[in-house]
Amino acid sequence: MKRTLCAVLSALFLSVSAIPCAATDSATPLLPAERSYTAFADIPAGAWYADAVKLCYEAGVLNGTSETTFSPQETLTAAQLEVLMARVKWRLEGNTGDLPAAPAGSGAVSITLSDGSTYDAASFVQVAPTGLGGSELPRGDYIVTLVGEALPEKIPTTLTLTVDGTFSVQANLDRSNSFDPLFYMYRYHIDEADYAAHDPMVRINTYSDSDGASADAWYWGADRYLRGLPGAMDAALPETLAEEATRFDAAAAMSLIAEDELLPALSDAVPADTDRTDVKRLYQAGIFTGVDEAGNFDGKAPLTRAQFAVILARLLSPELRVTA
Repeated sequence: MKRTLCAVLSALFLSVSAIPCAATDSATPLLPAERSYTAFADIPAGAWYADAVKLCYEAGVLNGTSETTFSPQETLTAAQLEVLMARVKWRLEGNTGDLPAAPAGSGAVSITLSDGSTYDAASFVQVAPTGLGGSELPRGDYIVTLVGEALPEKIPTTLTLTVDGTFSVQANLDRSNSFDPLFYMYRYHIDEADYAAHDPMVRINTYSDSDGASADAWYWGADRYLRGLPGAMDAALPETLAEEATRFDAAAAMSLIAEDELLPALSDAVPADTDRTDVKRLYQAGIFTGVDEAGNFDGKAPLTRAQFAVILARLLSPELRVTA
């Protein structure tokens, strides 16, 4: 069946015109240098992002796109963002080496109807975090929707979602929001521990244009690691990892991995165009800045590798942080 997914769309532009100032008394990076830096051929001498790339590269958390190139104007995908943020968190926790691989056999999602028929992940879509009409779902509630011409004539009142081959959750038909003959909504609830380990929506929406998740994906382990962190259930992590990463995505991931002691507020300023808590936290800590004189955040704008290097350097080196 043809699969439809809610996707995160993004717009272009990020200003980095804010002037850095001494944000804290600490001049010691949060992560020590672990390798030597040789300038990439495509980073001009004196480029506004050159020092940031050097710092992140030496810390071992940001690589080039080849041995000699960094591709500074290339945009990050949400998958690349998650891998970078997971790598930073892994290192901040005192670990060395690579992130642990996803457990063998993880990633599969299937639906079993009451008559025993089974559908794979391509047969349903997510509607979240709101239901139809824009109503906010209770925390931990999610809606999956069966769609397509191959659905059974008699739609069951319940279905079973099985994740990773080991975890199952029952979803109940939402009659008020279901429409014959091809659109049926089911609601299920999942607690925080099960969300971190098994939530079906994580498996579906992180794999755009595929028939479900695959443990072979190079970013699967990083995604699982981030979504297993405390607070991940409330973090607005990217829904579709194949899309470009936005400033909102970066704020969600970076706020998730940063403990409070890493982000002391430097001001009480707030962005003019969003009230998101994760954005405000990073904005006041001098990690992110506005994109114009009005202080707008422009959260849907994507990030280039150069822009992200500057933002990541501010997290890793408090002396680089800026005031609003």
